[in-house]
Parts: sequence; structure tokens; C-alpha cells
Amino acid sequence: MATEFQKKVWEAVESIPFGKVTTYGHIARAAGKPNAARYISRIIGQHPDAQSLPWHKIVFSNGTIWISDKHEQYRRKKYKEEGIILQGKKIVNFRDVLYTFE
Repeated sequence: MATEFQKKVWEAVESIPFGKVTTYGHIARAAGKPNAARYISRIIGQHPDAQSLPWHKIVFSNGTIWISDKHEQYRRKKYKEEGIILQGKKIVNFRDVLYTFE
């Protein structure tokens, strides 16, 4: 059974709009635990259908992305479809596409 915090994290992730990204810290704050950013990835992975969540929309606070070799092609395609411009692993238009839940 999921905790209230887990549910809030999952809801926050699911609410990130098309064409936007957010950070682990913004998700933690939106879910009510601003100091829990380092746990967000684990909590997302505990979702009953974690693969359905938009993992590509969660990035580091400096605008860099994490891409594994296994998922790189898919994620780069998703970023392009959503107008998120990458240069290497850095989002060029980070300020424009950052969603802060405010």
C-alpha cells in the first residue's frame, strides 16, 4: 500500500504538462517534503506501473538530463516532440520549459 507521500509524488509527476520538465526538488516540494529530493526516483520506481510515468520530464536542477544507453533514443525523441532543446545532455531552453508547480 502506498504512503500519502508516494501518492503525492506520483500525482505530481503525472501532472507535468506537455513541453515542460521539472526537477527532483520541485517534485519533493510539490509533494510536501522539500528535503526529500534524493528519494523521488526511488518512489517513482515503486509506482505500480512505473513505466507509464513520464520519466523523461524529470531532470537535474542544473538542467542536465540522465539518459541510459537503453533509453537514450526514446528519450531524445520525446524531448524533440515536446520542444525541449538539448545540447548533449543539457537542456538549452531550461528556463523556458521548467515547470515548478506554482
